[in-house]
Amino acid sequence: MGAYLSQPNTVKSSSNGGNQKMSFGFAAMQGWRVSMEDAHNCILELDDETAMFSVYDGHGGEEVALYCSKYLPDIIKEQKAYKDGKLQKALEDAFLAIDSRVTTEEVIKELVQIAGRPQEEAPNEKVAEEDDLDNEEAELLHEEATLTIEELLVRYGQNRNALKHKKLCPEGNKESGEGEPHSYGEKGINGEVEGEMDSNGKAKAGGGAGFSKLRACRRAGGDSSSATGAAGSCEGEKDTGPSCSSSAAPAPGDTSSKFFEDSDESGEEEDEGSEEEDGSEEAESSDEEDTEEGEDEEEEMCYPGMDGKEEPGSDSGTTAVVALIRGKQLIVANAGDSRCVVSEKGKAIDMSYDHKPEDELELARIKNAGGKVTMDGRVNGGLNLSRAIGDHFYKRNKALGPEEQMISSMPDVKVLTLNPEHDFMVIACDGIWNVMSSQDVVDFVSQKIKPDVSGVARPLSSIVDELLDHCLAPDTSGDGTGCDNMTCIIITFGAHPGNSMADITNKRKPEEIIPEKNGNDSKKSKSE
Repeated sequence: MGAYLSQPNTVKSSSNGGNQKMSFGFAAMQGWRVSMEDAHNCILELDDETAMFSVYDGHGGEEVALYCSKYLPDIIKEQKAYKDGKLQKALEDAFLAIDSRVTTEEVIKELVQIAGRPQEEAPNEKVAEEDDLDNEEAELLHEEATLTIEELLVRYGQNRNALKHKKLCPEGNKESGEGEPHSYGEKGINGEVEGEMDSNGKAKAGGGAGFSKLRACRRAGGDSSSATGAAGSCEGEKDTGPSCSSSAAPAPGDTSSKFFEDSDESGEEEDEGSEEEDGSEEAESSDEEDTEEGEDEEEEMCYPGMDGKEEPGSDSGTTAVVALIRGKQLIVANAGDSRCVVSEKGKAIDMSYDHKPEDELELARIKNAGGKVTMDGRVNGGLNLSRAIGDHFYKRNKALGPEEQMISSMPDVKVLTLNPEHDFMVIACDGIWNVMSSQDVVDFVSQKIKPDVSGVARPLSSIVDELLDHCLAPDTSGDGTGCDNMTCIIITFGAHPGNSMADITNKRKPEEIIPEKNGNDSKKSKSE
């Protein structure tokens, strides 16, 4: 489960608005979550003929949801199809367009500012660090070139004995166990990278070839290196999908020096330890098989950020459900698991479809893109929805178009011709729909929206306020139901007597809420 507050934040942001054609009431509540990651649009006049209402449910951070709320209305109007009156096509094009923008350097910088993440290290600083590594490596290589054979034997022969002892007595090298702490001072015979840590936390070189590998790993994007009994390798991003792995197999060309095989000292060591080595070969072979199986699982269970790349829009994203009303036409586009529902004489009509990874159509696309869905319904063990804007960690298969990626931003679009039997419409995030069904929500609103005995109708936002309180869980001991952020909009297809014609807003001020510090600011990848 995700990180929760000790007490829910039940302060609501709410507003009402309307004109002669329609009215709306909106409310949002942070609830048990440590931060608010939802966003929305309530635009009565996107143009002279069109209104727009939308909800965005962010995950991994609020930045993509807020970016969509700010820019998607204009992006929709920019589409050629919109200008031609083809609203369905315009919504599809707009979803793909804004998703594509999220990958641009300019937008990433804006998302970083919204998210409040630290800026990435400047390129010239990275180059300077790599130059330092090159210089250190050159100095070490020069030093080795001046050593005598006896000095080389002392340097590498002792380390070889240490490696043998490490294989036979693995528990003796743990820092938390008995014996000497593990030393990272020298290079192993199999190209093993073992570097000392200096006062700045950077690894010092213990040998030419091994240090080159450490440098290569850093350049590949990994921030840490691993010292193991076998040669390590770093793999970069794969075009076939968001899987990453680390191999325990020796790297090509990474062999032990012939010097040890020909030396008398080496021969004596091999004779003395041959029985022990033969006895451990079978165990090592079994370990290698287990490692390979574990790596297969690791490839399938690779989460955003594990490849060394953490940036907004790659490890964060948002759902989007957008409703356009033009005349008697209602056009709804949806990507994700937020939802739009219309009441037709009290009967719930779903205008969107929740995109879940285990659904047949979604599952086929995910597998075709090189992904898998785990038993708990998550893409590669991470995201628990199959369409979203952002989440470009899952959209790296260069052989496929944007609508064919594991996580697609292509929306489903439904069109409805409105008639007098259509009472109202509800748009909300899954914080509502995980607690109540579409029909439950329609029934709830239908009872509250009617004028009371004195003929007075409630403002729509007050109905939403009550709906949010109804969905809020009493505590966080359950499965997370009722513990999510909640955002909901009620729209009536006509003027609502409880709303004034002006847009009445009662938004909370930032200083009114002091968020509880919990060390986690997000609903990471909708996976908690």
